[in-house]
Amino acid sequence: MSDKSEKKEAAKKKERERFHYVQALVLSLTCSFFLFLYAPFELYFSNKSDFWFDFYSMIGIDLALFVGCAAFIYLLLFLSNLIHPILYRVIYCAGAICFFCLYIEGNFLAKDLPMLDGRDIDWNALSTHRVFSILVIAILISAVVVLVRIIKFKKAEIILQYALLGLSAILLITVITEGVMNNGFAKKTRIIVNKDGEFDYSTDRNVIILVIDAVDGDVFEEALKDHPEYYDDFKDFTYYRNMMSTYTQTRQSIPYLFSGVWFEGGNSDAEDQYITDSIKDSEMLNRLAAAGYRLGFYEVDALPGESERLFSFENVKKDRIPPIDVPSFLKSQTKLVGYRYAPLDLKRKCVVYYRDFLTDSKSAAKDNLFYDYNDGFLNDVHNAEFATSEEKCFKLLHIEGAHVPFRYDSYANKVESGTYKESVEASVYVAAEYIKKLKEIGVYDNSVILIMADHGFSEEDIEEGRLHPVFFVKGLNETGSKMSLSDAPVSFEDLPEAFRRLENGIDSSGIFDWKEGDERDRRCYVLFYKNTSHIHYEECVLKGRAGDVTKVEKVK
Repeated sequence: MSDKSEKKEAAKKKERERFHYVQALVLSLTCSFFLFLYAPFELYFSNKSDFWFDFYSMIGIDLALFVGCAAFIYLLLFLSNLIHPILYRVIYCAGAICFFCLYIEGNFLAKDLPMLDGRDIDWNALSTHRVFSILVIAILISAVVVLVRIIKFKKAEIILQYALLGLSAILLITVITEGVMNNGFAKKTRIIVNKDGEFDYSTDRNVIILVIDAVDGDVFEEALKDHPEYYDDFKDFTYYRNMMSTYTQTRQSIPYLFSGVWFEGGNSDAEDQYITDSIKDSEMLNRLAAAGYRLGFYEVDALPGESERLFSFENVKKDRIPPIDVPSFLKSQTKLVGYRYAPLDLKRKCVVYYRDFLTDSKSAAKDNLFYDYNDGFLNDVHNAEFATSEEKCFKLLHIEGAHVPFRYDSYANKVESGTYKESVEASVYVAAEYIKKLKEIGVYDNSVILIMADHGFSEEDIEEGRLHPVFFVKGLNETGSKMSLSDAPVSFEDLPEAFRRLENGIDSSGIFDWKEGDERDRRCYVLFYKNTSHIHYEECVLKGRAGDVTKVEKVK
């Protein structure tokens, strides 16, 4: 071989071994941008009401992750090139393929994903998604391999570099626009719901609403057959077993209890405003406040925005956003991002219950925060110090009840895997223990007590099947020998008048004008949510008994 040929070959070898620092930097920055800036903030901006923290709480953590990940990928590429140029090429191409795969998965294939609300996911029902997920990976790998073979790696690397930059620029504009449109850059005020006054009661008069989430009337009646003791536990109550809720979700049902005003759908900002206005303009709360009641609001799912009324609740305070518990935050955020953007078979490892983010705060113990877990509330009922005074008291207490995931046995002990019926039984057990405590401290008789679910539940995931909540009510100084049953066709729509009658001393049998045997069409709104991309409200009418999904008709 001539000297000229040797020099030419040496130059080619040197070029192959030369580290392409610009292309490596682009890959490092774009992949890190996608994972730790675009994906988390796109999720936050589109669901900001679900999180207690704000953009400014996240930005420092995610910027640090962005820089750290970019440095790691860059170092990996540099070292791989030192080991062998072929290894560098393989890793570079793999990184580019992962970027485009995540983008396609999250923006085009993830629309059929079930909501992360604690229910078990039937992965077999997503078999079509799995096929497309595998197909996307195969096509991307094939495309990159063909590109490298046809035009060689150096030119292919340049093309991939500009593709990564171009798509990242589009994603940056998209996420900033979404943040602006959804008011995602606004600073949040931290609203603290603590336990202040939770167990303070009046020797004069109490109005108590205990909401046991998602306890369905049909399943309760099954449990009633197995637990005849319920008739004695609630012997002073009337159980309205034909009650219909006006909504199928907590975030609309709780505000409706206060206001009787309908929410007819809209974006998250409209929903937030509805919740705030329902508390702020509540005739019931105005009436109770004017009568000198202390007000307590122990609820974390339908928390309103700032208003003068909100801070009239003795246990609701305003404070700055606390520091995020970084390890817990990273674990939850990584799973949320993975559930949206990872290929389907990796999503199985990324399932997270969205409520985990709600409690992701270091200040839970320090600020004596109220959380609605059944076992925590029961422990407080058994062990907290109860106090009495002459001041009249109103309290709304909302506990987990029979909400998914089912993690309680019949006595509200935590278990790995419970059943829905056991969760219903646990809810009723907690309510019965609470009543016993009110009797022990001598404030039961002088209390108006409602024990109710905010909506029902369907184990078959039929949205219309969530309209049959349990509803027990005891009037002031009301007594009985056995729990009364009523089949009157009543609705949450009747509650404003019922509350007025209860406050005026009318017993539980006289709070509704509807009687057994009456026929009635009852208005409601159903939230349909087959998956994350198809969530919408429908106005419906129930033309039969509560719990009969065949009698629920959409209003055209």
